[in-house]
Amino acid sequence: YVITSPVYDAVDNTSLAGADIVKLIDLPADSMVIGGALEVLEASGNSSVTLDVGTSTDVDSLVDGGASNAAAIIQFNLKAAGINMVTSADSIQVTVLDSGSSGTTALRFRVHAVICDVSVNPVESATVSTGT
Repeated sequence: YVITSPVYDAVDNTSLAGADIVKLIDLPADSMVIGGALEVLEASGNSSVTLDVGTSTDVDSLVDGGASNAAAIIQFNLKAAGINMVTSADSIQVTVLDSGSSGTTALRFRVHAVICDVSVNPVESATVSTGT
């Protein structure tokens, strides 16, 4: 299934500074994020501010250092490295990185996520027969 988060607007909510965390999409236990995108709707105007997207377990598993100073869509996909599977409830969150320590008040963004529910465990296991 696909979920789009509410738009986070630094003007309407609060300014953003380094290490700020914005939780956007709740993930139920036994979910796998198989793709999605960080959509920057309004640029921050500050090239020192970048964005990580991930979970509380792995804060940059989906996007690592995505630019915030231009409107863009930063796609993420299922990958071997990083945490795409959550076994206990968590959330997709955006962590603000600010190398210039100046923050931003002009940033608007949201996250789209394609999530797979893997909560039903098979009761049968496969068997392999070789030879006769």
